[in-house]
Amino acid sequence: MTDRALLHVLMIASEFRLHKVGGLGSHVVALAPRLADVLALHLVVPQFERLGAAEESLGRYGRLYRVDAQHPQAGETFDHQVWEMNDRLNEFIRGQLLPRQHYDVLHVHDWLSGYVANDLHRNFGLPLVITIHATEHGRMNGRVSANPLSQRIHLAETYLAQHADKIIACSEFMRQEISHALAVPAQKIAVVPNGVDIMPALRQTRHDPALQAWRRQWVAADAPMLFFVGRLVGDKGPDLLLAAMPEILQHFPDAKAVLAGKGPFDEHLRRLIDQLDLAAHVVLPGFISDADRQRFYAAADVAVFPSRYEPFGIVALEAMVAGVPVVVTKVGGLQEVVEHGVTGWCVEPGRADTLASGILQVLHHPHEAQRRAETARQHVMARYGWDRVAQQTIAVYESLLAS
Repeated sequence: MTDRALLHVLMIASEFRLHKVGGLGSHVVALAPRLADVLALHLVVPQFERLGAAEESLGRYGRLYRVDAQHPQAGETFDHQVWEMNDRLNEFIRGQLLPRQHYDVLHVHDWLSGYVANDLHRNFGLPLVITIHATEHGRMNGRVSANPLSQRIHLAETYLAQHADKIIACSEFMRQEISHALAVPAQKIAVVPNGVDIMPALRQTRHDPALQAWRRQWVAADAPMLFFVGRLVGDKGPDLLLAAMPEILQHFPDAKAVLAGKGPFDEHLRRLIDQLDLAAHVVLPGFISDADRQRFYAAADVAVFPSRYEPFGIVALEAMVAGVPVVVTKVGGLQEVVEHGVTGWCVEPGRADTLASGILQVLHHPHEAQRRAETARQHVMARYGWDRVAQQTIAVYESLLAS
């Protein structure tokens, strides 16, 4: 065991392996085991519907604890349900962990575990690090007064951010947003990017006969495949890809778009498909496994991420390391990850015409697109591996303790 393993970290998150909603869950799933290989990390997460073991090992030195709790459901009382979930986590930590373990750092993810974090920070003096993956201010485009729930979430985020000792943001865009929206000094915020799991992508071979056979389940042999994956919500812009399809089909009549994921936009997208007469050219497979996501990346001709709001964009990294050309919008962290004309195409947000133009650039110039995709792959492998992200996270802990 190294000296670093003597550092004891208590991490709390609302999502993990058996319950992942978005980027927060993917982040914790990738980061926590790597930290637990070099630190004594205890990860506490809610256990919904009694899925998974109550306790199991994590990495070389860590432990995972699942605490029975009710799954908060969307609606006007969502934050109250989150509070009740936090009460369950707090009861377990106070009763089972703190009596027998000293922690050097408390690390929580977003306001969803912020209530318990505030209590432990205030009453036990645990140095508090928070990773803010997104803000209500950003999700609501600044209109946090639009409804009472958004106001309460914004207040919870603000209190947590202002009382934390250190904040981790996934991009420079998010550092600026957090500082402005939550009124905290920018120097309190460290930028540590999200990462990507390199190896699964490298195991996929575009010209593998088995992969080509799998691809033909979705599109004709020589037809262009467009791929989107993400939550089906307005922020992610799947409707913009549908709106761009008529122009794309004028140039490539057999093109097909696969929009994978689930979310409240599902029915809206299905109505839009009917209105635009795209039933033969769009597939909504719903939730897909990690293995199928990697197959789609490897088989697609272009990965499209037309977000309206995007703190970072892990999916863009996944596509880039898989070697598929990417077209993204110039928003948030996406424009920090993708360099226009070098590692992909960045187009104006919120516009189907510019999105279609970017996609057509890829499809009309496949050799140039593949050259940029290879540049992107090398770029991601050098900068965004999860081991590097873990090292940067540890550096935040150490800088906090040193101060």
